[in-house]
Amino acid sequence: MRVAKKEAYHHGDLRSALVALALEHVRKDGAESFSLREAARGAGVTSGAAYKHFADKDELLAAVATEALALLAQRSQKATAGLSGKKRLHASALSYIDFAAAEPRLFRLAFSRFGSDGKTEKDGVPGAFEQLRIAVAELQADPGKPVDPDALALAWAVVHGIASLISDGMWKKNDPRVEAALRLSFKGIAPGK
Repeated sequence: MRVAKKEAYHHGDLRSALVALALEHVRKDGAESFSLREAARGAGVTSGAAYKHFADKDELLAAVATEALALLAQRSQKATAGLSGKKRLHASALSYIDFAAAEPRLFRLAFSRFGSDGKTEKDGVPGAFEQLRIAVAELQADPGKPVDPDALALAWAVVHGIASLISDGMWKKNDPRVEAALRLSFKGIAPGK
């Protein structure tokens, strides 16, 4: 058994392995019931080895939140590929909402104190918030001008609010209020378009 632990430690990138294990744990059971020692055990290493990569549980959860935001951004990029205007904005919004429905625990962690605002680019993929900003900018009379901060605030508040209601179990993804809220807010963002 001791040999297996040594082999697991030397398997490659321990930091990435710990993040992957923590991500799966958060996905299944949430961030609250997680520990860095548990991740070390799952990787087959001592907790001391894990502490060489992460100072504490919070640091590991911040890394998982970064990965969750990257997954959200990838989903948004895929959903909006080749689209423009209202179709792009709608696809961006739905990808955000779909992520919250499919990965409620990762969504909550991503937008907790461990995460960020979704603006950060990772591996060449703009963050989900940045992709939403681009979609809103396309709907302006002059897309070359800076995006209207009020329109962007409305889009993000509505999309994030819907996603939060879904991830918290208050609404279902197919709730008719989802489309109604998107339709009404998008009228406010791009009236007449």
